[in-house]
Amino acid sequence: MIDVPTPTVAGLLLRAVPQPVRRDAHAAMNVLTPWGAASAQLVQDSGGGVADHDVHVDGDPVHIPFRVRFPWPPSAVLSRLGPRRRAVVAAWMSRSENAGHRQRAVRELFCVHEAWVSPFVVSLCGEYVHEIGTDVDRFVRTELGRDPDLRHAYARFVRDNPRFLATTRHRAVTFRRLDHRWPHRDDPDRTYPQLAALDALSALAYRGGRDYPGDPAPPRVTAAAS
Repeated sequence: MIDVPTPTVAGLLLRAVPQPVRRDAHAAMNVLTPWGAASAQLVQDSGGGVADHDVHVDGDPVHIPFRVRFPWPPSAVLSRLGPRRRAVVAAWMSRSENAGHRQRAVRELFCVHEAWVSPFVVSLCGEYVHEIGTDVDRFVRTELGRDPDLRHAYARFVRDNPRFLATTRHRAVTFRRLDHRWPHRDDPDRTYPQLAALDALSALAYRGGRDYPGDPAPPRVTAAAS
């Protein structure tokens, strides 16, 4: 018998991905330690710890935990999973309380060309580790532009979730002032990497031209087995 997280934690993890991905998420859960944890607080929670709006990916609601507490699964175990299931694990680990895990996870998510990963990448712009913000900013300005379908997916997510983007930006502004590790904190002319990434995402979503909402949307993600 395979040990998996408790039903409460399992439910929190499954609701973090849209419905078409949950079959793979349920299978991916087997590589997580059963004693791990996920917070009931969500990435869109206000300062009072209460979610006052929904987050959607192409119309499917997602409830992404603000933090999870799991060790990174061994590479030998992950290698037995298909690409979608490894991506789900990386998405969960991008919410880790360990900053190193979050950075490793988001770098893996940059290689996942599926729309459902976008909120996991974007949510990291509302946190305080400037190295992760730099990674996201670089991804948005370079790699994302090479894949039109994925670029449109991120643009749609930004347009479809304005309140989440506003919450994320508010957090980034706050952390710019508090991030004592960022060497340019006292230079008003330097843009905090997380804010630079959000600016690039907003430009991608609203600048008009080919990337504006009139573009044909690529097909929604299907529940292909891994």
